[in-house]
Amino acid sequence: MTRLSLLIASTFLTFNASALELAKYPKTFAADKGISVVVAPSSDEKQALVQISGINHPLDEVVLLTDVNARSQDESDYATTLDGSAYVLIGQRQEWGGESYQLYLPGNREPLYLSFDEKASKAVKPTELLALYEKQKKDGVQDKLAKFDREKRQQYHVERLQQMDAEASTSCGTTLKTDVNWQALDEQLLKELSVSGYCGEVVNQMNNLCSSSPAFKEQAAKLNTVECSFGKEMKIREQGNHILFSTERDAANQGDFINAFLRNR
Repeated sequence: MTRLSLLIASTFLTFNASALELAKYPKTFAADKGISVVVAPSSDEKQALVQISGINHPLDEVVLLTDVNARSQDESDYATTLDGSAYVLIGQRQEWGGESYQLYLPGNREPLYLSFDEKASKAVKPTELLALYEKQKKDGVQDKLAKFDREKRQQYHVERLQQMDAEASTSCGTTLKTDVNWQALDEQLLKELSVSGYCGEVVNQMNNLCSSSPAFKEQAAKLNTVECSFGKEMKIREQGNHILFSTERDAANQGDFINAFLRNR
């Protein structure tokens, strides 16, 4: 690389590092169990640095750059990229009591409600937060969190399906297992869809039927495996003691479709 090229590259990196200009006053919020969240908006309020502390998670104390996306005139989402997909980390909402902020931690089904901490907010120094963000960025911390981890995502869905299988097995008084053709799933589909939500709907409907109709338990006893795959259309059929279920990303009314099949098989 020539001296001129080095100079241009150096100038470009310096510009990128200082391109984010933060507003003067950040906000700090508190949640249950000692969790704190710092939100430092950019001067144009289109982005914000967010740091979560006090959680047993790789996100702990990492400074993330989020885009502030308007949901309506008075509501916004603070979104970043985690595990290969866009992820809403914080939601700013309008409720009867006024403005509220909610934290959506990965793996948690319910959001954590945040309360504004005035004293902690005044203690935050935006320049120090920005410097920490830039250091972590240089070390690849945020990039590692943003990268899609196929094995981790698949394992999450495997465990979720095992939980749904166990619940249905208990209700139906038999052993049920959902198998997914994981190798046939492309990465984009794994990123965008809740595979366990789609493929687990068969045992979910069996769970509902066994709970509401004891007579269905006799039918459920003849089944033990659900084989799930993704295709161009939704199909379901019975083969021996297996249910072969094929679904697709835009499938509508999966539950009704499966429920009708199970009741009329």
